[in-house]
Amino acid sequence: MAEQVTTDLLVSDDRRHLLHPYQIFDSYLVDPVLPIVKGADARLIDNDGNAYIDAVGGMWCTNIGLGRDEMADAIAAQVRELAYANPFVDVTNVPAVQLAKKLAELAPGDLNHVFFTTGGSTAIDAAFRLIHFYQHCRGLDDKRHVISRNGAYHGSTYASVSIGGKEGDRPPGYQFIEDGIHHLTSPKYFRCEAGRSEQEFADDLVAEFEQMIASLGGPSQVAAFFAEPIMGSGGVILPPADYLQRMWKICKENDILYVSDEVVTGFGRLGEWFVSESIFGIQPDLMTTAKGVDVGLLATGGACVLR
Repeated sequence: MAEQVTTDLLVSDDRRHLLHPYQIFDSYLVDPVLPIVKGADARLIDNDGNAYIDAVGGMWCTNIGLGRDEMADAIAAQVRELAYANPFVDVTNVPAVQLAKKLAELAPGDLNHVFFTTGGSTAIDAAFRLIHFYQHCRGLDDKRHVISRNGAYHGSTYASVSIGGKEGDRPPGYQFIEDGIHHLTSPKYFRCEAGRSEQEFADDLVAEFEQMIASLGGPSQVAAFFAEPIMGSGGVILPPADYLQRMWKICKENDILYVSDEVVTGFGRLGEWFVSESIFGIQPDLMTTAKGVDVGLLATGGACVLR
């Protein structure tokens, strides 16, 4: 058995060579990282043998826990059978077809086409581009504006982080898409104006949406609305009752595509495969998913599901 590398050496090598997502540059040379070496069920084990509860499920993805032998066996069997095949244009492969069919069966309503990506960010990015292409094919090139919410997290690619509305994801020194992406108030009721009931707060949010559509030139200028059923990284925000349904109805009435970002809520996290329809009573036009489909075991897993 190879000798275990010391924690001090791992921390030192990490500082010298590994650039982390969302790296905090003013403290990474001072605050040591936590080297994780093993995962089992809902626990993570560090290099010194200490165990931790994986409270966020990896990054909203290890939905069935860690260390599952049957998953490792299935991956190994598929790699031996077919590790990769070109999926472009007129070539397909059996696992992709079978997974797309299964996702279409599980997706709400008549969503029955699947475009696979490498994660949630690229699924949002794909949805963003598909929306504009769809409007172009309809001859509606002016229908370009996209609306999201403050506090939303939709990914870290250029388009998806622009659609997201978390203040902490917009540090100085970076540029974002500003001319066609707009943000509404977060549906965070416990931060709303004192004295407003939850229903009154929902009324305010809906009215703000209608006002923004009007301010952008009306429905003929607005392409889509992006929303997580429950905001994940933005604070695990449960929306006010009937708020999402009302936003969806406005989209339907105004020919605005409704995109349900189920990266966090999908694949059983709330006891349903997906929650847009089953819990919140909405039928999105597009739905995005992420690595919950393979529970974080592979560097794949995003999908944009549409009609």
